[in-house]
Amino acid sequence: MSLAFTLFVVYAAAAWVMLRSLNRPRLEPFAWAVALGAIFAHSDAIVRLMRLAGPFSIGLFEAISLLGWTLGVLACLISIDKQNRVLGSILLASAGIGASFTGHGHGFAEDAPSGWELTAHILLSMGAAALLFAAAVTAVLLVFLDRRLRTHRIARIPRVLPPVDALEKVLFRLIGAGFALLTLALLTGFVFVTNLFAQHLIHKTVLSLLAWVIFAVLLVGRIRYGWRGRSAVRWTLFGFVLLALAYFGSKFVLENLLGRHWG
Repeated sequence: MSLAFTLFVVYAAAAWVMLRSLNRPRLEPFAWAVALGAIFAHSDAIVRLMRLAGPFSIGLFEAISLLGWTLGVLACLISIDKQNRVLGSILLASAGIGASFTGHGHGFAEDAPSGWELTAHILLSMGAAALLFAAAVTAVLLVFLDRRLRTHRIARIPRVLPPVDALEKVLFRLIGAGFALLTLALLTGFVFVTNLFAQHLIHKTVLSLLAWVIFAVLLVGRIRYGWRGRSAVRWTLFGFVLLALAYFGSKFVLENLLGRHWG
């Protein structure tokens, strides 16, 4: 528990200092040091725990922790561009929440075949979830800015937030990258699935495919019809909710109601 709490505090500190560095450039080196330190400590904790539980024993809490680590890495990549520091800070704080689940999981007897397919599926799934979570956060920021603009409260918009057009570009870049990883995750997932019903993966598969279709439609609509604004926000949030239910919701049901475990 002390490890999880320490990781949470370090990530939260990194998020705060990263945000403050926008107005105080002198804090920038310290912000990067704390953020990278949090990721390094989190990486070490995950590796040690996986060695104890087995490389493929990833339950709900382990998956949330791994998602938090992925968000931390993504936050650092996004924060390289200063105008995205607010988004990066939110992702670092989210990474801290994910890291707070580190070490709270429990082992499961492995029913799924282990191998590179399952490893690739897990890593690709986490990458897709992190990118699409970041897209959902960006969509929420767009809602915030849109409401300020519509109510003529432009002066109250924080100066640290980028313009709406810039945020929309970030949104669709995240969706595009997340969609690509989600596609690969689905393909690798089908490699080790032998019986959807026997493995209790039908709900996860259906919800994941629905999320994939939603993001595919959104990207096509953006390219062909120039979709943006509220429509893009609604599709993004709905798609991410389906994806979260597919992976984390299905894990909760499997582990807590059925007592089973699959990757």
